[in-house]
Amino acid sequence: MYGGHHRTMLVVDCVLFDLDGTLYTSAEYSDRLEYEIVRYVSSRLQLPERDCKRLLSERRQSLGTLTRTLASLHMGREDFFREMAERMEPSQYLKRDPRIRAMLRTLREHGFSLALVSNSGRPLVIKILEALGLDGELFDTIVTSSEAEPKPSHASFQMAMHKLGCVPDHTAYVGDRIESELRPAHELGIRTILIGSERQSSPYVDIVLEKVTDVPKVIQRDLV
Repeated sequence: MYGGHHRTMLVVDCVLFDLDGTLYTSAEYSDRLEYEIVRYVSSRLQLPERDCKRLLSERRQSLGTLTRTLASLHMGREDFFREMAERMEPSQYLKRDPRIRAMLRTLREHGFSLALVSNSGRPLVIKILEALGLDGELFDTIVTSSEAEPKPSHASFQMAMHKLGCVPDHTAYVGDRIESELRPAHELGIRTILIGSERQSSPYVDIVLEKVTDVPKVIQRDLV
C-alpha cells in the first residue's frame, strides 16, 4: 500500500465505490461492450466500423472518458446507455464473487454508509449488479450518469455525498482510474483508494490496494 500521502488507515463514515474495473473486471465483457459501442457509433455516424474505432480511440485519448467522447460526437448518453443495456447481457460474462458481497455487508454492519457511483446509465448498472449478485440494498444510494454529470465531473460525487449526508473529509472513494476518478474526488477533499495495477505515485491517491476486498482493512470509523 502506498499513495500520495502515504496513509495506511483512513478515518471515514462513508465509502463511495466505482463499478467497472473496481467491483469487477472482465476482459470478455469489456471486449463485447467495446464491440457494441463501435457498432452503435458506426450506425449513428454512418461511418465504417474501422474508422469509428479509430475515431473513438483518438477522442478517448484526448478527452479521457467515453461519456465525454460521446458528447463530442453530439450523442446523448441516456440514449446510448439505454441501447447498451438492451444489447448487453452482463450475466454471460460476469461471475458472482461472494467475497465482494461479503465485503460490502461487512462495511454496512460496521456502520459505514455506502454509495455506488458509476459513469454508466442506470439500466446497464442494474443489469451488471444483477449479474454480480449485488442487490441494490447493499448500497444506501446509487448514482449513475442517468442522475448526474459523470466523472470526472464533481457532480456525481457531490450527489452521492448529499444523499448519504456525508462531508468530503469523512468520505472515501474507491476506484481504478487516477485522472478521471481519484483526481476529481481528491479535488473535493475526499480520501482516495486506488484499486489495481497503476503503480505510479500520485498526489491524488491516499492508499493503493491490489484487491477491493481489502478495503475494510484500511478504513475505520471515527467513534469519538
